[in-house]
Amino acid sequence: MDDNNSRSLSIDEFRKALKDFRIDIQDDQVAIVFNAFDLNRDGTISYDEFLRIIRGDLSPFRLVLVKKAFQKLDRNSSGIVDINDIRGVYSAAKHPDVMSGKKTED
Repeated sequence: MDDNNSRSLSIDEFRKALKDFRIDIQDDQVAIVFNAFDLNRDGTISYDEFLRIIRGDLSPFRLVLVKKAFQKLDRNSSGIVDINDIRGVYSAAKHPDVMSGKKTED
């Protein structure tokens, strides 16, 4: 689909993908569908935008789990998970590559 390896889809790549996957849509409707996927309105569809539309919203149950996981990682309650937050929750000491000496815990 991503013919130019830009990690996003232009409207021309999107149009071609629809044809390649035999999705029968009239040419004048392609822009409407493309714009529904292009959430940030930058003229391309990123992988994340594509997944958000395809997957849809999280169920209430999954949303609660995601929020709990984020709160656990965000040790300083800054609203951002950075490397120090992750170090405070996760130890890589037992990772096979760390144990074998291929990688450090950092």
